[in-house]
Amino acid sequence: MKNYLKTHPFAGIGILAIPMLLYTISMEILFPKSHPEGYQSFIIAFEFARTTAQIHNLFSGFGEDVFRNINSGNYIDFGFLLTYGLFLVLFFYKAAKVFDKKYLFAGIPISVVVILADIFENIYLLKITGIYTPLVADSVLTPLLNKLYIATWIKWGGLALIFALFSVRSMGMRILSRFEGVVFIIPAVFSLWAVSNNPMGVTRFTLSIILAFFLLIFYSLYYKINTIEQLKKDIAD
Repeated sequence: MKNYLKTHPFAGIGILAIPMLLYTISMEILFPKSHPEGYQSFIIAFEFARTTAQIHNLFSGFGEDVFRNINSGNYIDFGFLLTYGLFLVLFFYKAAKVFDKKYLFAGIPISVVVILADIFENIYLLKITGIYTPLVADSVLTPLLNKLYIATWIKWGGLALIFALFSVRSMGMRILSRFEGVVFIIPAVFSLWAVSNNPMGVTRFTLSIILAFFLLIFYSLYYKINTIEQLKKDIAD
């Protein structure tokens, strides 16, 4: 294990995947299984909701117990966002040093912005569920939806940007490296589709980010230092 951590500089950071997985499972259990056509999940449809009609359709038939579960899932998400945010900050700090690429340090402030946006997103989600009734006035709900939309796009757009940043490093000569680079750049491409608020575009966009996140976690666990010079530099750091 000790040698593995020495030769795999991101492996210690990759361990954060365990609490992230536990948070994800907990939220999946709590969030409703229903979702509008075109969206892959309830929470994605909720986060990207733009109109009061979409909210009414999303919450149709929900009782108090369902809203309690939704709120519990959003509270758990605070732990999830802090964990994945820490993963990103540590990963890009380490990557900038291991690969000696200073531009990768830019991933740190972007990660912080993503974390803050996700915090505000959760706050607005909780406010909406807190005031919602089938008779809630549009004048009350619309301002919250507008703020939610901004926070949501800063979060997901920031994630697309951070993966695009790492795609520059991943574009190597090896076939696997090129594959990594393509996966990391896809969210930025799909964001152009999602910004139209098309449900299918939003779904493809968010799924591509989830895939890129899984790849980055996998990368953190399998990337191995191949030269003595790199190993000495990593140990010194």
